[in-house]
Amino acid sequence: MLWFERRVVEALMRPDSPEATRTAVVEHVELSLRAMPEHLRLGVLGESILLGTPSLLERMSGRFDPTALRRRVDGWRTSRIDLVRQYVRLLGSLVLFAEEEQNETPGGTGPTEEGPGS
Repeated sequence: MLWFERRVVEALMRPDSPEATRTAVVEHVELSLRAMPEHLRLGVLGESILLGTPSLLERMSGRFDPTALRRRVDGWRTSRIDLVRQYVRLLGSLVLFAEEEQNETPGGTGPTEEGPGS
């Protein structure tokens, strides 16, 4: 997983997630990206490089701001460019799935045994 992809995943996570959950979500997304067929991964990689260039330049100059990236990612959700929207949608789906999986694990903060309506 590229540095920028990791930052986008962190920006898409719930801000109040515990560190263990955040680590597990990043690992899940990384494994999911690695498992993609090469032709799909190449497309995601190209978008990451294109969209991540400004953030990488900010990082190299010491001006990278995760809050600014979070705002940028939020803007991409409604971009007029379909590929940009799909990029955020893909990573957001992987993040959401991994967060929900973490909530379902024993000791997590997910649903209780009491069931719905309790």
